[in-house]
Amino acid sequence: MSLDNYDFDGFVINLYVDEQGDWLAHFQELPNISAFGDSPQEALEELKVTWEMVKEDYQEKQQQIPVSINKQKLLSQGATL
Repeated sequence: MSLDNYDFDGFVINLYVDEQGDWLAHFQELPNISAFGDSPQEALEELKVTWEMVKEDYQEKQQQIPVSINKQKLLSQGATL
């Protein structure tokens, strides 16, 4: 499974299978953002959609979109993203 099609803005993704065999994908740093699927790919696709919706909500409310710890470190070192 390639993660090349997924852009989660530097956030670490945890992927688990539950007792019923469903897959759960969620942001390690933002555990309230999660999605389920029948396969790892489906869970990641759903998480991708969910993440885009969350970012849209932040933008509509004129709030800053969360930045991953990895990106925060890069920005603090003067990198431009």
